[in-house]
Amino acid sequence: MMPCLAACVMLLGWGFGCERAPAPKPPTPIAPSPKNPRAPQSSTPQASAPQATAPQPSAAQPSAAQPSVPKEAPPAAALRVSSATSDPKLIEIGGLVMPKPVTWQWQAPTVQFRALQYAVPTKVAGASDAELVFSVFAAGDGGPMDANVKRWISQFRAEDGSPAEAVIADSTVNGIAVKTIELTGLYQGMGQAAPRPGIRQLGAILRTTNGTVFIRLVGPDATVESWRSDFEAMIAGVHPQS
Repeated sequence: MMPCLAACVMLLGWGFGCERAPAPKPPTPIAPSPKNPRAPQSSTPQASAPQATAPQPSAAQPSAAQPSVPKEAPPAAALRVSSATSDPKLIEIGGLVMPKPVTWQWQAPTVQFRALQYAVPTKVAGASDAELVFSVFAAGDGGPMDANVKRWISQFRAEDGSPAEAVIADSTVNGIAVKTIELTGLYQGMGQAAPRPGIRQLGAILRTTNGTVFIRLVGPDATVESWRSDFEAMIAGVHPQS
C-alpha cells in the first residue's frame, strides 16, 4: 500500500495517477454556418421538396409534337373552287356560285393570281377564242376598287391610240355588290410585247364577306360579243355558296 501511495505522489508532477485517466474526447466537428444565422437549427431531418415534373400531354391538351387541330376550319379553307371534274354548268369561286355554258372549258390557271380560268370558244368563223379568268382576294387585299378599275382601263386604248372609254355600272345581285366594266380597242395585258387590236373585255368585280372576286371575259371583239348574253346571265345568277 505504501509503495503505491509513494509512487502516486511522485507522479503527480507529471499528471499521472495510479488509476487510468479517461480517454480524451474527439474534437467537436464544426457545423457549417446556416444562411440565416437567426434561424434555429432543427435536429429533425427535413423531407426534401418534391421535384417539379413536366405536365404530361393528355387527350384534351395535345403535346407540341402533335399540334391541335381546330374544330372548325376557317371560312376561307372551306370555300369550294371549280375544277376539271366539277359540274360543267356551274362556276364556284370565292364563296360564290354562278351559271355558265357547258362549252366553257376549265383550264389550269396559266398566270399568277388567277384562281380559276376557262377557255371560251369562238362562235364566229375566223375569230379566235376568248378566255374567262377569275382572281380572288381576301377582304382588305387586292388594293382599292378604283385602283383596279383604273388598271383595267390603262390596259386599253382606242383604235386611234386615244384613251379608252369604259362603260361602268353598279348593281346588287342577291345581296352581292357588283361593278361591271366594259372596254374595247387596243389591248395590252401583262406580259404582252405589243397591244392587240380589236379586243373586247366584259369585266365584273363582286364584293362579298369573304373578299373580292374579279372576273374578266377577254378576247376578240366578235367572240366576246357573241357570248355577251351568257356573261350577263352568269352575273345575274350569282349567289353565295350554300
